[in-house]
Amino acid sequence: MRSFIDSTCCQTETQSARNTIHPMKTRQGRFVRFALALAALALTSFFTQPVGAASWVTNSPMTTARKAHTATLLSNGRVLIVGGFNGFNDLSSAEFYDPANGTWTVTGSMITARYAHTATLLPDGKVLVVGGGNNGGGLASAELYDPITGNWTETSALHSARYNHRATLLLNGQVLIAGGVGSVNGDELYDWTTATWTVTGTPYTLLSRDAFTATLLADGKVMAAGGVGLKPLSNVQVYEPGTGRWTTANGTSYLNTGRYLHTATLLPNGNVLVVGGEGTSDFLSSAELYMPFTGAWKYTGGLTDARENHTATLLANGKLLVAGGYNSRYLASAELYDPYPETWTQASPLTVARSEHTATLLPNGRVLIAGGVGNNGVTRSTEMYDPADGVFMNSSAPTAFRFHHTTTLLPNGDVLIAGGYGTNNGALSNVELYEHATGTWTAGDAMIHARYLHTATLLPNGKVLVTGGFSYDLGGPRSNTELYDPGTRTWGEVGALNSDRAGHTATLLVNGKVLVTGGIVGSDNVALASAEIYDPATTMWLRTARMGTGREWHTATLLPNGKVLIAGGYSAGINGGWFAFSLLDEPATETWTTTGALITGRRSHTASLLPNGKVLVAGGYDGNRLLSSTELYDPTSGTWTATGTLTIARFYHTATLLPNGKVLIAGGDDGNIGLSDAELYDPVTGKWTATGPLATERIDHAATCLLNGKVLITGGYNYNVDGSVPRAQLYDVGLGFVTAWQPRIGAVTSPLILGGSLSLTGSGFRGVSGGSGGNFQDSSTDYPVGQLRSLESGQTLFLSPTNWSANSFTSTPINSFPPGYALATVFVNSIPSTSSVVKVSIPIPTAPNLTDTKTLTNGSFQFAFTNSVGAIFGVLTSTNVALPLTNWTAVGGITEISPGQFQFTDPQTTNNPQRFYSVRSP
Repeated sequence: MRSFIDSTCCQTETQSARNTIHPMKTRQGRFVRFALALAALALTSFFTQPVGAASWVTNSPMTTARKAHTATLLSNGRVLIVGGFNGFNDLSSAEFYDPANGTWTVTGSMITARYAHTATLLPDGKVLVVGGGNNGGGLASAELYDPITGNWTETSALHSARYNHRATLLLNGQVLIAGGVGSVNGDELYDWTTATWTVTGTPYTLLSRDAFTATLLADGKVMAAGGVGLKPLSNVQVYEPGTGRWTTANGTSYLNTGRYLHTATLLPNGNVLVVGGEGTSDFLSSAELYMPFTGAWKYTGGLTDARENHTATLLANGKLLVAGGYNSRYLASAELYDPYPETWTQASPLTVARSEHTATLLPNGRVLIAGGVGNNGVTRSTEMYDPADGVFMNSSAPTAFRFHHTTTLLPNGDVLIAGGYGTNNGALSNVELYEHATGTWTAGDAMIHARYLHTATLLPNGKVLVTGGFSYDLGGPRSNTELYDPGTRTWGEVGALNSDRAGHTATLLVNGKVLVTGGIVGSDNVALASAEIYDPATTMWLRTARMGTGREWHTATLLPNGKVLIAGGYSAGINGGWFAFSLLDEPATETWTTTGALITGRRSHTASLLPNGKVLVAGGYDGNRLLSSTELYDPTSGTWTATGTLTIARFYHTATLLPNGKVLIAGGDDGNIGLSDAELYDPVTGKWTATGPLATERIDHAATCLLNGKVLITGGYNYNVDGSVPRAQLYDVGLGFVTAWQPRIGAVTSPLILGGSLSLTGSGFRGVSGGSGGNFQDSSTDYPVGQLRSLESGQTLFLSPTNWSANSFTSTPINSFPPGYALATVFVNSIPSTSSVVKVSIPIPTAPNLTDTKTLTNGSFQFAFTNSVGAIFGVLTSTNVALPLTNWTAVGGITEISPGQFQFTDPQTTNNPQRFYSVRSP
């Protein structure tokens, strides 16, 4: 499809007044306890951290100090913080936390300031904020936050104004609002499809109940437990959505101890754990279990610290993390409850003692603590708890000893291991397949040519392109290429490279073609500056613009903007050989431009595209020493900045982006011996920490992230055994969940045409528990968070929904994602599903509909047109329309400024009185 355009066409109050968390302090009948020593008010609990225990890390602070706020995990993976009280004023402000960057960003403010409200994520991805306090009184108003626009709109108001109430998302998608303080005259149900409220909960029995908990049970009912009226309450009631009535809980209506300001969490085994709170005469350290099958309550192990106004978060491993709170002093202590031995153990303490904070379980398994009040008043500080404890485990092993090989995750989830160098046999042609369903290896048809230090690229048609590599039977690098067809499990030879090369890079471009750069040529190991492009449609290679300088052992990374970043590398005799400067390839114009230089020149490093769009370069060699330094490239500024230092300097290692957004570095060479050490990079903190080691030292091995989120390590060289390493290993990030708790994807949209929506169906999309403690700040995460991750580039995208349920998820239209294959994953309560492979395709463009042409004030010519959402275009230009298109000049890409709206600007028209343009699609 082409369209021609002629550029000449248009060249003519007080703290106590807001103390909503201790609602009885100003009421008649407040219970009196003995005063504690004043010195105790400044103390925080201190635990000796167990060796190897998970710890808290300080995170970027919120923009505003607040307590009595809410925290809601959005479907895009961010956390929305809303309203609250800053110690002086009620707040209307809102901000969100981005786990990919570890940063806070202000978003649109609510229409009405409020505290002690509730916030609930609806099935359409919007957040419903209900009621709350304002100037000491209750509110009936409700608002909706749209994460896509960042704006708030009013929705219909409650029948009764209230604050300190509870909100529960029922299994049918309606929101139950129960109890609270104010002019309360019944519970209410919100229907998001009609934006209406109806009164429910008759006969009404929660009218005098405050500071209670509301817990969604496994059968879809809601349990209200404890609270305070004229005294701490022990009675328990259950709301039945089918009848809209409250009844006693399976015949047993009383806790063993009356309590309020406690937490109540549904455990994966169906029991409900009630923790702490305040009783008739003191703060409580006791905990009770409700067992729905018998309807009985029993005491379980007690807390070390009595506490109220704490948080309780169910981790992916089934343990419950209780953090902070108050018991005449603000607490930093944290404790873990294990449901199976029914015991508590000390966890690492918070870095800031606090109460009335929020705790949100993130998709990566971490717990985000935000705000609250502590020894220095209301705080904006935040911190995170990371329970993961990654470990390597042995796996079934391929039969061949090899290193310098390639591994490719195929569309069916299996892994193709091809070629490499064998201990005694030189270059290998043999192939093996790792079958993910069984965890076993099978032999595949051998490649046509033996090779190592080659590349393997998964094409959008599902085939694997293998290029170049060494083979000593030819005396050096190869130019031949071949394709593997997973359907037939056979190899076929295709067009040869224009240059022999090994140690090069191969990058799948957004137009479906493959860019090969640099590498070694000839027996004297000369570094190449040449680059060439493979076109799957013709199976031929065409030369493209040369890089400024030859390089080998460099990295190539496809950026989210479609450009390719070339970083580092080596070329004998050039500036000492080790490159610091970097290049950007512009595929639309097939030109190279220089971008910011690395802080340290290096080769044999790794480069990983992070979920925040930056590129992490780690380790390598600078000609004098092995490097432990790491750097981040920011495509927005085109600059490099230093980040955390590796715990061990290394090169010839692997780097793998994990589903939780961290990067796993494994093995490599430290200059003396091969390494078994592994470490993790955290983009939020910018730090490296050691993780479980490999069982065997490995150099020049391969690492592949599987559908189940584990990383398969294969092959490698081991100096200690003077040969290749035969055993494979699997790395598990260490969330520790039970398989039965996982969400499951049954069917997925594939192919996904850019501009369309991704639909997932399956089971377990509501999780096994709400996941949090049931107070008004409840931060439940029992809903699906969808993610797409490109197999070739690693680009990650969280999906905004138009609707989700317990067994389905439908996203908004998806744009700006690289074509090819991607992993679709659903996270519920931080537990990831086994991923499904989705083919992402470019839409078929139509004839452009020109909507605007104009000359800008700087003399540039601009035109705009509409077309298929997500389509990809390039532009050719010429001053002579009669010339064949092969003689026209590529002048840059076209930008999709909004879905289906495209725009191109040519700054060169100032020197050309007349230019013609040809819009083309790859």
